[in-house]
Amino acid sequence: MEEIVLAKLLERANALFHEVGVGILHEEQLAAALDVGPATFRELFGSKTGLLCQAIQHNFARQRAEHEQLLANLATPVERLLALLHHSLQEMRRSPHYDYHVLREEYPEAWALMQSYLTEYVSPLLVQLLQAGIQEGQFRAELDARLITHLLLAQFNLLVNEQFFPPDYTNLAEVYRNLFFPYVRGLCTDAGARLVRHQFARV
Repeated sequence: MEEIVLAKLLERANALFHEVGVGILHEEQLAAALDVGPATFRELFGSKTGLLCQAIQHNFARQRAEHEQLLANLATPVERLLALLHHSLQEMRRSPHYDYHVLREEYPEAWALMQSYLTEYVSPLLVQLLQAGIQEGQFRAELDARLITHLLLAQFNLLVNEQFFPPDYTNLAEVYRNLFFPYVRGLCTDAGARLVRHQFARV
């Protein structure tokens, strides 16, 4: 029961962070929003940083479960890669005020969790999909799957760099859409592009 209650608190915290950003709310406001007292908040999370870290880990567990379900219903690597991009795009559209730069600058432990997720989970998954797609003729044969993965992750870090895309003046979801989808389309062979033409059409 305690795990269920904690999970609900973390889901509520994630919804708050995605709605208003990570920088605005202080610990007392977070405790009130979660409907717990300050002592309970400190017992469960220790601090705002602790809450952020737990919420991020909970969010990543949810994403991985959704990815697993999503990919299980798709037959080809190119379809799976496009499905992951669509999933990520929808995540960004649901989080219009998520302050990545605040996370990076003020909460380095939480930022490190995000970077670990990219390197330890997202990167191997992308390499696997790209390699399989190259072997099956859906991505161009001359591509280096590991290098392309590195470039994709570098593009994400560019996206969340506020010096290039100030969050107060930028729709990050639109930047994501314009950055990633044309790039991935350029990786496809004609056969691969035909397999996902409907997915590209609804971007």
